[in-house]
Amino acid sequence: MKFRPFILIWALSSLGIGVLAHADEGMGQPFFGVSDERVKATQLQPSAFYQQKERGWFWYEDPEEEPVEEEPESKPLPEIKPLKPEMAEKKDLPPVKPLSSEWFRANLTRFRDQAVDDPTPENVSQYMYLQRVMLDKAERFTDVTKQVVMADPLLDENSRRPIATFGANALDEQAELGLAKVAKQLSKEAGLWFFYSSTCTFCIKQAGVLKGLANAYGFKILPIALDGLPLPDNSFPNFTVDNGQSKKLGVDTTPALFLVKPGNNGDVIQIGQGLLSGDDIVKRAVVLGYQHGWIGDADYNGTLKAKPITVDQTTLQMLNDDDLNSPGVLVSRIKENLRTQQRKLSQ
Repeated sequence: MKFRPFILIWALSSLGIGVLAHADEGMGQPFFGVSDERVKATQLQPSAFYQQKERGWFWYEDPEEEPVEEEPESKPLPEIKPLKPEMAEKKDLPPVKPLSSEWFRANLTRFRDQAVDDPTPENVSQYMYLQRVMLDKAERFTDVTKQVVMADPLLDENSRRPIATFGANALDEQAELGLAKVAKQLSKEAGLWFFYSSTCTFCIKQAGVLKGLANAYGFKILPIALDGLPLPDNSFPNFTVDNGQSKKLGVDTTPALFLVKPGNNGDVIQIGQGLLSGDDIVKRAVVLGYQHGWIGDADYNGTLKAKPITVDQTTLQMLNDDDLNSPGVLVSRIKENLRTQQRKLSQ
């Protein structure tokens, strides 16, 4: 009985070896001519048990302990230095006067939020009275502003353009007459180049507008055909063919209009590209003529619907910090500049 375990182990070992040998013989040829790769697996990977059978029941052995990786020594964190105080301390600002405009800008919303978040009678009443104080201050400012403006014609916009409707209408009529006068004078020295294409629908419309300007103000029109063909309605039979002028002037869209003045101080100035009304053409031509010195100040001012009295750039550049801190000096210099312009308009 003592030899039974040994005999049992020997029998099992012999049986396993025989089975494996039989399996090797059966797997020597592929199954139905198709290899399933088991031959290579059996040859390359023999059983570890039979290779180390002399160790006996080695599955009772304790597994080898895996080496524990040593954690690297943690480096000390860099010392956080406190922020340095500002080198130059800000000057102490003067305290804000209670209930001043600056105080209201900084604090009114705080009282409003307090009343909204906690709408007790005390909080709401406090906010409403503060708002009443602010509105009263604004009303007093408005009243004094009206008094100052009425007492100073240089601040009263009514002196530049009448506020009354009938006065504004009268000035508009005067400006229209002045515009017609200046346009007729300009037409004696300058004409219009009209670039068009025979297939352009807007060019036909623009040709009719130019015909009217020629009759009303005397502008000479020079039609220039980009494609060398007349307009379908033959409104300008005496046209010329484009010989590179359009490319030089940058014509991209038709119709295109240019104000042209020959002579020593002449020039070719673009009025616009695209369909324009007759009023727009005349107004643009007058403005461009004034900018290039073809129209005098008095004639041009007669075309405006408000007197051009504004503080000029030279006066603004002459003002310095001392002037801004002296209200009397600031007002005096601006007044003198505006009075000088007013006197020029009256001459």
